[in-house]
Amino acid sequence: MPVGAPLSEVLRAAAPVWVRVHTGQALDRALELQRHESAASNPLRSAVRDVCHGAMRHRALIDALLQRLAARAPEPEIGGLLAVALSQLLDDAYGEHVLVDQAVQAARNQPQMRAAAGFVNAVLRSFLRRREQLLPELLLDDATRLNVPPWWLQRVRHDHPDRWEGVLASAAAEPPLVLRVNCRRGDINGYLALLREQSIAATRVGPSAVRLQRPLPVARIPGFAQGLVSVQDAAAQLAAPWLQPSDADRVLDACAAPGGKTGHLAELSDANIDAVEVDPVRARLVAENLLRLGLEQSRVRVLVADAGDPAAYWDGHPYDRILLDAPCTASGIVRRHPDIPWLRRETDVAQLATNQARLLDAVWPLLAPAGRLLYVVCSVFRQEAHEQADSFLERHPDARAVALPGAPGRWCQLLPTAGADAGHAACLPSDLPTDHDGFFFALLEKKVPSC
Repeated sequence: MPVGAPLSEVLRAAAPVWVRVHTGQALDRALELQRHESAASNPLRSAVRDVCHGAMRHRALIDALLQRLAARAPEPEIGGLLAVALSQLLDDAYGEHVLVDQAVQAARNQPQMRAAAGFVNAVLRSFLRRREQLLPELLLDDATRLNVPPWWLQRVRHDHPDRWEGVLASAAAEPPLVLRVNCRRGDINGYLALLREQSIAATRVGPSAVRLQRPLPVARIPGFAQGLVSVQDAAAQLAAPWLQPSDADRVLDACAAPGGKTGHLAELSDANIDAVEVDPVRARLVAENLLRLGLEQSRVRVLVADAGDPAAYWDGHPYDRILLDAPCTASGIVRRHPDIPWLRRETDVAQLATNQARLLDAVWPLLAPAGRLLYVVCSVFRQEAHEQADSFLERHPDARAVALPGAPGRWCQLLPTAGADAGHAACLPSDLPTDHDGFFFALLEKKVPSC
């Protein structure tokens, strides 16, 4: 815990974040609201974020524990305080009695919770007495052990019968911080030397990818503000090079926000790029990212429009390359956003797949003959991945699949992993790390009409 962040204050501030996420709000948004609503110091904000992320990695178990430990359902605020306190006990972050004392103090410090201080004390002490019996019993349930809703577990097990447990277990791991070096502003060896000068341990994990041994806040990453690097997972860094844009190309980056892949495309060539994003606020993020990277604004247009409505942005000239990083369940990046399985509903998968098909069908006519489209989702669900790409080929006889380097089939599915024992995807370059995020890639080429 950072110096200057009293534990009772951390628990007090984290409790309403848990409540908001538990009622359907995204964790990042809940943390943002908490920052705006309090005058918390930087150490306190950082500690609250860590506690909330840790609690979400135990959500299923915490919910099950509260059902067993509390004789009655607590008020939301009390339940939130108990949840974040239990998460710290599960992680053995503090001495047991210190943690209980500070949780009780957090309740006493709030007028609306003061009367429940004894209840908080009783529930936490009950957990300490019964944990050796309760935890093995509750963790017999796979969904509780792997921290996902039952429907999520069933879908991953169905889609990946040989690797489902490793995929789900990877979400419990702390994600690495991987940077992409901006080749317009330097090279990877020069950036590694800069890190060494500042005593920051790092490893090269790809042609332009650097993994920091210990994650840093963005503000403390050397050269980030000056556009030397971007934060981007090693697997996500495969997209732009696989599309292979050339200087003479016209490129469409559909669904461009927050702009990581847009920037990578612009770094790799002098192609003219249309970056289309439907959300005006997120479109500004794309423009700000390009500005930070020092990329030529005259050849990259950021357009606020629905990529599925070409009439709103297309000038009638075909694109040579299209990148469609489509909205999806984000089931491949749960380790970065542990609230994702709990925010999604089972019906969301089909709805998102329908929208992905709409976007694919809308942008395909904009592609020139012999042009290529790369379809990308950060998902492990086959309905958004293999089934989506296969269905597209059935609908479009003028499309053909292009094998990606080293891929065992015509598509490339990278499952999220956490360590070398999880296996290494065949379509990954040999120097990429084994603990990458989960992505699916399908490269499609438009056939040239025969005379």
